[in-house]
Amino acid sequence: MEAFRYFNRDISWLTFNGRVLIEAANETVPLMERIRFLSIYSSNLDEFYRVRMPYLQKNAMQDAANNAFLEAEAMINRQQDEFGRILTQSVIPALARLGIHFSYKDEVSGQIADFAKRYFFTQIAGFLQPVYLNDKTSFFPENNQIYIVVVLELPGDREKIALVNIPVPQLDRFVKIKQPDGEYIIFLEDLIRCNLGILFPDALEIKAFNIKVTRDAELDLLDEDGEDMAELVEKQLSKRDFGLATRFLYEPGLSLRHLQYIVNVFDLKKASLVEGRRYHNLKDLSSLPVASPAISYPAWPAAQHLEGFEETETLFEALTRRDLMVHAPYQTYDTILRFFNEAAIDRSVQEIYTTMYRVAHDSKIAHALISAARNGKKSDRACGTEGEVR
Repeated sequence: MEAFRYFNRDISWLTFNGRVLIEAANETVPLMERIRFLSIYSSNLDEFYRVRMPYLQKNAMQDAANNAFLEAEAMINRQQDEFGRILTQSVIPALARLGIHFSYKDEVSGQIADFAKRYFFTQIAGFLQPVYLNDKTSFFPENNQIYIVVVLELPGDREKIALVNIPVPQLDRFVKIKQPDGEYIIFLEDLIRCNLGILFPDALEIKAFNIKVTRDAELDLLDEDGEDMAELVEKQLSKRDFGLATRFLYEPGLSLRHLQYIVNVFDLKKASLVEGRRYHNLKDLSSLPVASPAISYPAWPAAQHLEGFEETETLFEALTRRDLMVHAPYQTYDTILRFFNEAAIDRSVQEIYTTMYRVAHDSKIAHALISAARNGKKSDRACGTEGEVR
């Protein structure tokens, strides 16, 4: 009997992400949808580095013949080159033809620089918290957050290195500026970079480089001493954003000396050191402030009516008569939200079981589950059948 052959799960994941890039490159797809595909690719890659790269790195150290780690790195490098080509050679020129100038590694000058200084003082400055790096630095770079490494040449032949935070999501990642010749879209970090002289007035020379640290989010769920699974999951989740660094992404031009210094200060010795491009977290491209219906797929409103359900009754009352089938996204998702909201306040509901994956930043279902817990509902499992309520 011929032996079964399986696709490597990690190579399969990356192959799927390559398929996302194919859609981003497809010029028959509306422009804003292509930009969203670039955003999805970037988000997926961050997730891969969080949950799969730690496993591949560990296996590579234990088994030198295991080449999945090297194969994954090679695929990622090829895809990143393709990502850059699509963005710079296809998407940005297409935006320019619409009168939208997406500033990508361009110098901020003229009227744009005047706007940048005003915007810096009125919107940005209050969120900035520069940190000077030294051997006793206790600062902890947050997972997948962007920072600017600032190399300062000071009087007396002195040198200092500082870290400046990029205040996202407190502020929008992209700033739109209207000018007589069209609209300009500028990265928030570029507006900060061109005003670093205000933060460091004593510096004779300032060099700036964007960096990002991605941390291990793999869950170790081995049952120890009969520990309750829900408690074990909760404990592991609380550690996710504080795991060991799996990737240190830095902008080209950062010297080897300064790179090594940062690696030592933040204990990044086990992380993959990746020289990327100037901009990181391009998953934010989905929030690019481009509001033109002509470059997006037409809106397709969900059907509001659910057969067998009257709005004047509760879902639970309707379910006592018959089962209800919801076809999201073709039918409104409000029914699903209502299901959790009703369960959170219904006195007859004792426990709620649900499986949630990659929860939204401000999830309404998560808020309903929090309210349910505070209202005395129980959930004694880490996961269960999605939507099961009893």
